[in-house]
Amino acid sequence: MPTPKAKVCLSKEQNDIVDAAERYDREKNEIESEKVVIYEGESISIDDTIKSDLKWPASPKKVQKEWSCALCFVSTTSKKCLQNHFQGKNHKSEAEHRSNQVVAKENGIFHFTMKTADKMTSIGNVNRNKWDNLKNLSHLLNPLAGSISWCTWKKPEFGWTKLNADGSVDRDNARFGGLFRDYKGVPICAYISKAPIDDIFLVELWAIWRGLVLALGLGIKVIWVESDSMSVVKTINKEQSYGLWASSCLKHIWILLEKFDKYIVSHSWRETNRAADHLSKMDVGGSDVVLWPVDFPDRLRNIISDDAQGKWYRRG
Repeated sequence: MPTPKAKVCLSKEQNDIVDAAERYDREKNEIESEKVVIYEGESISIDDTIKSDLKWPASPKKVQKEWSCALCFVSTTSKKCLQNHFQGKNHKSEAEHRSNQVVAKENGIFHFTMKTADKMTSIGNVNRNKWDNLKNLSHLLNPLAGSISWCTWKKPEFGWTKLNADGSVDRDNARFGGLFRDYKGVPICAYISKAPIDDIFLVELWAIWRGLVLALGLGIKVIWVESDSMSVVKTINKEQSYGLWASSCLKHIWILLEKFDKYIVSHSWRETNRAADHLSKMDVGGSDVVLWPVDFPDRLRNIISDDAQGKWYRRG
C-alpha cells in the first residue's frame, strides 16, 4: 500500500515566495509570446496552392514596430521620434538638397533615360540599312505587330523569402510599397510609405531600401528582391551607370544586401508585380505603415491568391 503524501504546510513568507515565482513564470511566458513573430496560423501545403483560397496567417501584432525615413535612411522604433525627425533641420536640409538635384536633372544636367536612348538608336541610326529602319518603324506604328507573350509570378525556393517592391508617382502623391511572401506564396507582411520626391527612379530605389530594412528586422536571412523597373535592377546589380542623385540610396542598399546570407535582385514584368503596384497606390493615412495579412484589403488578397495559384498574365 503506497504511503500517503505528507501534507506540506508553508509559512506566509514561503507562500509569498511561491506566489512570486509563479507570477514570474507567468509574466515570462507572456513576454515570450509577445516577441515579434513573422506570422502564425495554419499554413498551406504545396498541393493546396492550386486551390482558390489561401489560408491567411494571423497577425502577430497590429502594432507597428518600426518607422523609417527613406530620404535620410533613418529607422526608429518610435513613431514620435520619426515625426520629430521630419520636423528637424537635418531632414529639411536633405529634402531641399534632393529637390535641387531633381531640378538640375530636369534642366538637362542629366540627359535622357536609357529607354529613350534605345529608341533613338534603334530608329535613328543612319548607318543601318533602310529596310531595317522601315521594319522597326512599322513595328512601332502597328500595335498588333509582334508576338503576344505571357508571364506568371514565380515562387521562391524553399528557405527563401521573396520581396516584390514598386513605386508610384502621380500628380498629387509619390508612394512606394512592397510585399513579402514565402516559398508557397503565402504573404508574411507588407509596407507602404510616402515618398518626399516625385522622381520615379528614386522612389523605386527607396521601395527596395525600405523592404531590405524591414526584412532584416524580421530576421530574414535569404531574400529574392523583384522590381518591375529594369533600370533600377540593373543599377543595383552594377550593370548600369547612375547619377549622383541616386548614389546615397544605392550605397545604403548595397550595405544592406551584404547583411543577408544570400540575395538575388531581379526584374519582373509589371503584370507579375501587381501586388506591389497595388500597395504603392494605397493611401493608409500614414507616412510609413507596416500591414499584416489580416489587415489586407480584398483586392490585394485576390492578387496574392492569383499569384499563388500560378495564374498566367498577358503582357501588354
